[in-house]
Amino acid sequence: MTSAHTAAQVAAPTGYPERAAVAEFFTAQAGELDRGGCDVRPGLRFLGERGLLGLGAPDNAGDELATMLLVVEDVAASCMSSGFSLWAQRMVVEYLARGSTGPELDGELAALRAGSRIGVTAMAPAMKHVAGLEPVPVIAERTAGGVRLDGPIRWASNLFEDALVVVPARFADGGGLIAVLRIDDPGVTVHDAPELLALGGTRSSSATLSRVEVPAEHVLSEDLTGFVRSVRPTFLLVQSAFCAGLAGASRRCSAELLTGLNAEFDDDFDELASEHDSVRARLFDFARSTHRPSAADLLRLRLDAARVAGAATRLESAVTGGRGYVATSATSRRLREAAFLPIQAPTEGQLRWELSRSA
Repeated sequence: MTSAHTAAQVAAPTGYPERAAVAEFFTAQAGELDRGGCDVRPGLRFLGERGLLGLGAPDNAGDELATMLLVVEDVAASCMSSGFSLWAQRMVVEYLARGSTGPELDGELAALRAGSRIGVTAMAPAMKHVAGLEPVPVIAERTAGGVRLDGPIRWASNLFEDALVVVPARFADGGGLIAVLRIDDPGVTVHDAPELLALGGTRSSSATLSRVEVPAEHVLSEDLTGFVRSVRPTFLLVQSAFCAGLAGASRRCSAELLTGLNAEFDDDFDELASEHDSVRARLFDFARSTHRPSAADLLRLRLDAARVAGAATRLESAVTGGRGYVATSATSRRLREAAFLPIQAPTEGQLRWELSRSA
């Protein structure tokens, strides 16, 4: 066994209060969540009660953000569904913390941090819009008291009954905005959730907005491009963290099995370990950097993180053998969870497209 079989030291935080309790809680519920016996809301409340949902918001850099990424890693290592929903919750905290808010949204921000209000990030179309790929599909019309929204939310997660949704929209004559609405607002229709390969407890589906009235105080920004650029570093870092957490869980499992015939996988494991260490080193370096990483660096990190998660789960499956093929095994669950990463926005295709144009 080479030195790469143990995790290399990177600039990760040393820990946070109740870290062991976090791992124990999410490990215990991972199987039931994967089978559809529960959903992600109790986990978000568990984290909120411990003050772990809004670390680093909205400063975007420093020790608090690095600790937030470690929390996301730990949760995803135990339960990727929970790690994914934690990303959505943390980003809605970021949006409200950065946007123009009044007393009502200040109260919602406090509830999001506590985990008593669930957050939905429907911002993938805004990322595509700013990248020049396609326009935001939700159309905004000004009214006497704010704006009226019409259009589809093609995919989002955490779509629970009283969740808070942050959605981009554009005016027909140009310009755009970021708005906050509630799932139970009149005109919001959430469609039945499809059966997914994994992540079924995240309440992921689509929705339609039909003449949804949004008061002016629920508009976070009318600078859609500027807002997206301000939140995108955190958006990509937290996504990279849950990829790294999933990869780390598979890496640790594989490291224990590299004996006998599985010693043939030593070189594969060493390569994987080096790539995983590189992702984690960049992840925490970027979080702490006083100089914002370039857009290309962040995109490359997110792409590399998803790829290493896929490679790690495939290696775990190979060295675990037949028992990992059992549908209820942790190995099988991680393999299915990793299959989602190339299609999550920004998709692998979008990441590669943007990187090719930044060269």
